[in-house]
Amino acid sequence: MIRILLVEDNKDYAYAVKMLLGEVSSEAYDLIHVMCIADAIKQLDHGVFDVILLDLNLPDSAGYETFANMHTHSPETPIVVMSSDDDTALAVRTVREGAQDYLVKGEESLKPLTRAIHYAIERQKAQSRLQNLSLVDELTGVYNRRGFMTIAYQQTKLAQRTQSPWVIVFADVDGLKKINDTFGHLEGDQVLREVARLLKSTFRESDVIARIGGDEFAVMAFAATETLASSFTRRLQAMVDTVNASPGRRYRLAISLGLAHYDPLNPRRVEDVLAQADAAMYENKRKQKISPHT
Repeated sequence: MIRILLVEDNKDYAYAVKMLLGEVSSEAYDLIHVMCIADAIKQLDHGVFDVILLDLNLPDSAGYETFANMHTHSPETPIVVMSSDDDTALAVRTVREGAQDYLVKGEESLKPLTRAIHYAIERQKAQSRLQNLSLVDELTGVYNRRGFMTIAYQQTKLAQRTQSPWVIVFADVDGLKKINDTFGHLEGDQVLREVARLLKSTFRESDVIARIGGDEFAVMAFAATETLASSFTRRLQAMVDTVNASPGRRYRLAISLGLAHYDPLNPRRVEDVLAQADAAMYENKRKQKISPHT
């Protein structure tokens, strides 16, 4: 079943779209209709959709900003823009900026609608596969530095609009060089995969986890207060302690952490927040009398 979010304030046109999809017998469509961008964002926050059919001119948003808001909020969901005759140039611009297709509204646009839906979904999947090749760390399966910064930029725009704070947790694997020298680089690679697994088990699916350097990881935790961030670090340390207590463990796993908070009322660059978290990690490492070069 293909889940469709139709964002359209013209009830007659929305009804025509619904009737057309209902007449298609070769596919099953689950269509949710909303009339403004605020309701569309609520739907996206509570469910997953295969495609968005988006009218650019809505009661609470107009023009390119409508597309930009939807694309920023849900960058992995393909969007088919629906425009009027005099908005064709604008619709073309949205395609250049990330929309998968556009249709000029009217009776004739209903005929190629199902094809546009399927093409948009397939193109998005193909783009995601290509993007993942360049944004994901091959060894650990989490994002690499490029992937982290790409997602972080998008989420910062969303956090600024919704006035939501977030936290960056910077993690450094202590003693990885010694493990490599003593047990070999294959064992060192296993340590990195183990740390990535612990981070994924500690944080939420909505948080962004990345390996941004040889033995360095970063996590961007959304809507995270200082108290919540502290609970994450305690949970991570408890999981590390469990790993170290396992029978037959040949070496101790240790991770140094540093935190930095983003306040939407005092916006900063992602790079600056990351650098602050990095500095906090090194300060914590120094206090523990652990060499930052181990």
